Amino acid sequence: MVKKDAHGSDGNKAEGRKVAKRPEIDQGQLDLAARNEPSPVRYEKAGLDGVGIVWIDVPGKKVNTLSVQLMPAFERAFDEMRADTDCRAVVIASGKEAGFIAGADIDDLGEARSAEEGAALSRQGQQSMQRIADAPVPTVAAIHGDCLGGGLELALACTARVAANDPKTKLALPEVMLGLLPGAGGTQRLPQLVGLANALDMMLTGRNIRPHKAQKMGLVDEVVPRSQLIEAARAAAVRLSQGKPARAGKPPKKKMPDEVQSLLLERNALGRKLVLHEARKKVMKQSKGVYPAPLRILDVADGGGYDGEARAFGELLMSKESAGLRHLFHCITALKKDNGPHTEGVAAVPVNRAGMLGAGLMGAGIATVLADKGVPVRLKDRDHESITKALDYARKVYGKARKRKQYSQAGFDERLARISGGTDMAGFGRADIVIEAVFESLDLKRKMIADVEAAAKVPTIFATNTSSLPIAEIARDAAHPERVIGMHFFSPVEKMPLVEVIVTDQTAPWVTATTVAVARKMGKHVIVVGDCAGFYTTRVLTPYMSEAIFLLLEGYAIEDIDEAAIRIGFPVGPVTLMDEVGIDVGAKVMEVMEKYYGGRMEFPDGTTKPFIEEGRLGRKASKGFYLYENGKSTIERGKKLVDETIYDHLPNGKHTRKPNLGEMGERMVLALVNEAVTCLEEGILFEPMAGDLGAVMGIGFPPFEGGPFRYVDRFGAQNIVTRLTALESRCGRRFKPCAMLVGMASEGALFHEGQGAG
Repeated sequence: MVKKDAHGSDGNKAEGRKVAKRPEIDQGQLDLAARNEPSPVRYEKAGLDGVGIVWIDVPGKKVNTLSVQLMPAFERAFDEMRADTDCRAVVIASGKEAGFIAGADIDDLGEARSAEEGAALSRQGQQSMQRIADAPVPTVAAIHGDCLGGGLELALACTARVAANDPKTKLALPEVMLGLLPGAGGTQRLPQLVGLANALDMMLTGRNIRPHKAQKMGLVDEVVPRSQLIEAARAAAVRLSQGKPARAGKPPKKKMPDEVQSLLLERNALGRKLVLHEARKKVMKQSKGVYPAPLRILDVADGGGYDGEARAFGELLMSKESAGLRHLFHCITALKKDNGPHTEGVAAVPVNRAGMLGAGLMGAGIATVLADKGVPVRLKDRDHESITKALDYARKVYGKARKRKQYSQAGFDERLARISGGTDMAGFGRADIVIEAVFESLDLKRKMIADVEAAAKVPTIFATNTSSLPIAEIARDAAHPERVIGMHFFSPVEKMPLVEVIVTDQTAPWVTATTVAVARKMGKHVIVVGDCAGFYTTRVLTPYMSEAIFLLLEGYAIEDIDEAAIRIGFPVGPVTLMDEVGIDVGAKVMEVMEKYYGGRMEFPDGTTKPFIEEGRLGRKASKGFYLYENGKSTIERGKKLVDETIYDHLPNGKHTRKPNLGEMGERMVLALVNEAVTCLEEGILFEPMAGDLGAVMGIGFPPFEGGPFRYVDRFGAQNIVTRLTALESRCGRRFKPCAMLVGMASEGALFHEGQGAG
């Protein structure tokens, strides 16, 4: 897992490195038929209607991706189309059941070693799309499933687009999530089709557009049932070949406000400037300028043209931000195949029923997501009022989805009907998995295991949603400790993308595989880690949060501590996070962590005790570090207001120190990074990729850094050790670099191959 590399780089510099040449592809290599391999792109000759079909079906892959190697096959298919004298129009369709085209092949991007090579990749994509746009006959994209990135850019190059009305169909340009921009003409074609405002929204957010929304905004011409897609696309192609609109019947009538907006904002230079100005303000507010891709998207949209798109693509491809985000993408892809230790060849058991102990915010969220994914859930809590609140929570979440037309009223009713509840164990006997989200108490959680085992009529998995208590200690008195596992969710469950699964030495492999499968069914990314107090995410978050309190005790202002973290790239500051999680909850976790790690870590002494005694519990109590009114932050001039009375409990009172945001941020991030490597050293993490993904998706580590292990690789272990040692001399033993970091520094080792210091 730890790789050595003498002089690697993170992609910003090519000096002193040998640039790998792209291999030449001769005709013999391209002649797939001679090798008895199916072509990834084939042309089906025109039928009686004069419509030919270009089928895309990359062999050996579940989904189609656009790669450099695919382009020659595309060229041959179009050559066959041009030679087909009966062809008057063409449909481009996918032979995959899974979808149209899921985007460009990320591996191609990794081959570029300079901005110039990256720009050349972009220009190659632009030229391929332009050849589709210049086809001698009309072209229609038949879209189902994923139509993302380069796949959508291909569809944009077509004369028209027909989409399947299916929940799996989605269209998006998600390149910004990889620190890039659309590089095959998308920045130019999309605004022409849907208008600048809609195009910027898609490119700056990467959001998925569903079929009916796509039709309303002009992204697709027609939406039809999945079973009629090819037939409808052929019919649209025939109409185009006859000089008629692609869509049968009258075009949908635009609302008057839409026409006025188009006139004011899309059809004149002043309006365009206003749209771009407002978009730039929004980007800066949301990203603090630490992500270059959104700003480059705006630059290119503001008259950059195809050449500007290619140059910006190449430069972004070489940025540390894109390298970090693409590293995360690789982590996600690799970990989808990892079900945890000793699970090779072990099948997950089907989960047809679930139990949920605790109907509070976390329990309600877990039940809501399980039911949304088709799993009936039985809730248990102390009183019926709690059950009612949980049902109301689900009703609210499903109601929002219904308003977004993700499903109908029938879908809403069906999901809600999957959730039931009561104050006893009725309905738990045949649950395949029971998830516990009760108060953080060992005795209470052990009682929950005993209750479930007494009620169980089938081998039931007991998954505890503790955030800090060791799973083995929770399972100490269990009759079947092999069925006890940790399943750490993050709040709010319906929005947070990660689940941390914690296994003990006794956890049965089928239990691990099944729990991972349940989490993935819920739509979550999963990391599997070993057992200890705090596991991985809580352990690495603890020194980060502790350091924020140390800064507070040293006299730094609350808003400056948060700002220092945000400037590094954390989505929210640590003090805001304390208010959001609950000051009392944080104090309880710190108490547990100090019990287990007090000999090595340093903890602020009783800082939050007076806060809790006066009911200062954070946002939920409308009283915390910041000011709240009915649970909502008090905002003035775009900034949250601090509750100044909290300084009465602090050593320096209201006399705060002048901030050094760089050093403050350094202290917090390095405390976290050092603990992350310690977790790998101790075997709590089984691999660095899980540590990177868990830190970003679980606790908000800056995504563009790619996670704490890539952070070490980018700067180099020696650099990290030097910085930690300097902090240790100034601040104390909590910054002592762990043994693994020291060893890596002396060896020049890396966690991830190809991630050099720079």
